[in-house]
Amino acid sequence: MKKHFIYFLIIIQVVTSCIQPLEIDDITFEENIVVKAILTNELKNHDILLSKTIHIDSTGTNPVENATVYITDDTGITYNFRENMSGTYTSNVQFAAEPLKNYTLHIETSSGLKYSSTAEQLPPISEIDKLDFDIELNDDGRESLVIKANSILNSGDGGYYRYSYDETYKVKATYWSPKTIKIVSTNPYNFSLVDKDPNIYGVGFCYGNEKAKKIMVTETKTLGEDRVLAFPLRTIVLDSYIIGIRYSILVNQYVLNKNTYDYYELLSKFSDPDNIFSQVQLGNIPSNITSETNPSENKVSGFFEVSSVYTERFYMNREDITDTSFINYVRTSSCQETVNPALEDQFGGSPLFNFLNGNGYIFFMEDPNNPQSTTRPYFLIGRTCGDCTSVGPPIAPSFWVD
Repeated sequence: MKKHFIYFLIIIQVVTSCIQPLEIDDITFEENIVVKAILTNELKNHDILLSKTIHIDSTGTNPVENATVYITDDTGITYNFRENMSGTYTSNVQFAAEPLKNYTLHIETSSGLKYSSTAEQLPPISEIDKLDFDIELNDDGRESLVIKANSILNSGDGGYYRYSYDETYKVKATYWSPKTIKIVSTNPYNFSLVDKDPNIYGVGFCYGNEKAKKIMVTETKTLGEDRVLAFPLRTIVLDSYIIGIRYSILVNQYVLNKNTYDYYELLSKFSDPDNIFSQVQLGNIPSNITSETNPSENKVSGFFEVSSVYTERFYMNREDITDTSFINYVRTSSCQETVNPALEDQFGGSPLFNFLNGNGYIFFMEDPNNPQSTTRPYFLIGRTCGDCTSVGPPIAPSFWVD
């Protein structure tokens, strides 16, 4: 028994002596260029984003500034880009990628490093047939709206697709007043009620907006026909305020070539938190952009994508989705507390001014019990309950249709 115990101590000593703390500073950092470039069949000013890789403990981005950026096609046309924001380069003219033409991206940094892409060609266009939705249980067992995309039947033998979306949703202020308190003066304190300008404050509704945060790709090469059927785009639990009143989703359907599809497929695996221990590493994701100066040293992250895109916007009201009751961004039960501050206190200060200046409360209504009160005429309510701008702007976007 004593011999076994000695062996156990030896094993523990060997194991613990092999454990070394991971020093982040010991990891070699490579400052490589990062490229986001998507050229489509849309007639518009296209953008190309250039940055550099950042340290693991860094925040924000490291834009590449003062670069020379242009795209050429195989007919000899050059499309020049200018830097209109730090690291963002926009084409000088509007143009659209055309079928049967080959496009190449060229980049030269201010330090003289040159990069170029392989020649890429525009895939054929595929239209969105319709959006379906089903009510399903999500991974947490909660009833959820699942929005699904369908493409039209194409004549090809299969294709590669990527989806993105931009959603907008309407919410209602839990308690809305068309009036607000105006601070007329502070010496002495003087207040008055004024009408809110609907062009600035709206009429009690706000419009939230979110874009897709994950990579969504699929293929039809392995299917019997070149048609996307019931591809899940977005899942929203039924008790979410996002679908509380009216919801709109702008769906982009991209047709990709095989190399672009492979790039996004690998990138999605790398960026999926459920695949954190995947063998895929960022440096192993192939790019179609390489350095002309020293490819082995000046590596590139990113891809020059040339894809056809079809875009369509859809609207849904809550009653189209479910017969359960209206859901809002703030529960009514959390908005029961109001305050009734005095215009001025015994020390010459103004509790009302302090509440308003603190930005936590806004006007709710005049004192219902004593409308003629001269000392405490106004009731206030928490800003999130009387002002929905924490969700989005109070003015409907130009595309919105009720």
